[in-house]
Order: sequence, then C-alpha cells, then structure tokens
Amino acid sequence: MPAVSTHDSRRATQVTLRLVILLSGVLTFVFFISFFFSDRGIADLQHARKRVAELHVDIAKLQSENARLHAEIESVKKSTYAVERIAREDLGMSRKGEVVYMLPKK
Repeated sequence: MPAVSTHDSRRATQVTLRLVILLSGVLTFVFFISFFFSDRGIADLQHARKRVAELHVDIAKLQSENARLHAEIESVKKSTYAVERIAREDLGMSRKGEVVYMLPKK
C-alpha cells in the first residue's frame, strides 16, 4: 500500500489560503481607491450630508410655521375677535357705518 502524504495537502491548503487572503487584500485596496477617487465617492457623500442638514433646517422651519398656523386656526375657532381682525386687516371689510381708508400697497 502506498503511503499517503498529508504534508502536500496541508501545503496546498496553506497556499490556497494565502492566495485568497492576498486576493481579498487587493480587492479591498482597489475598492477603497475607487471609493475615494471616483466621482461618486467621498465628495458625493459630503454633498449628500450637507443636503440632509439643509433639509432638516427646512423641516424645522416648516414645523414652526405649521404650529403657528394651527394656533391661529384654534384662535379663529374660539374667538370672534380673531375673525373680525382677519376680516378687517386681510380682507378690508368694515362694520356698518364705518369708513375704511385703504392705502395703495408699495
């Protein structure tokens, strides 16, 4: 019976493992180089983060305006004074017998 050498299979496994590790390292290096220097790399990421920050500011402003409008709606629902104020200031209306002087808008 011929002797089976386990030494050769271990060596082949080690060589294969080293080749896989080397190939993984090269692919990782190529990936990072393409990520940093491509037109869709870090610059796009920074641009996207800046845009997200701008959108958060816009959202905060719109939420503030929305809250103000909701408060105004509630005020109009509860108070006849608020309705009268809007009718007088925004719509130019008046009570019977009153004279309204409207100045031209600049």
